[in-house]
Amino acid sequence: MAMRIAARLLAGIVFATSAAAADEAPIAFGPQSDGGKARLDVISAKRTEGETLTIRFRLVNTNGNSDIAMTLGNMALIDLVNRRSYEAGLSSSCRAKAGKTVTCWAVFAAPPADLKAITMKAYEDFELISVPLGN
Repeated sequence: MAMRIAARLLAGIVFATSAAAADEAPIAFGPQSDGGKARLDVISAKRTEGETLTIRFRLVNTNGNSDIAMTLGNMALIDLVNRRSYEAGLSSSCRAKAGKTVTCWAVFAAPPADLKAITMKAYEDFELISVPLGN
């Protein structure tokens, strides 16, 4: 009985977290991919523990016929002011089923504290996205 209650509570937490992520307004909208099959919307870019920066975004699969997966190891943040780039060190899996949306994240080394925006290169088929940085 206690196991069933714990499982239901955990399922409720997972559902609430997913619903909250879906309700968050993006801080930057990415263009459609070259093939017009997907779009990235950046939800947040916040400095996190250990001098890191966590980017959360939605992969919106506008292709009704097939799944789309991203290799987040290909992502990079480009600091145009200081002429540096940062690669993802840690990331979630990122696969959106046909016609669906998934929330993904990646963690990078943090750029200098005075930097207010950074450019995100998300994937080979996406254009660069300018992302405002939060604290």
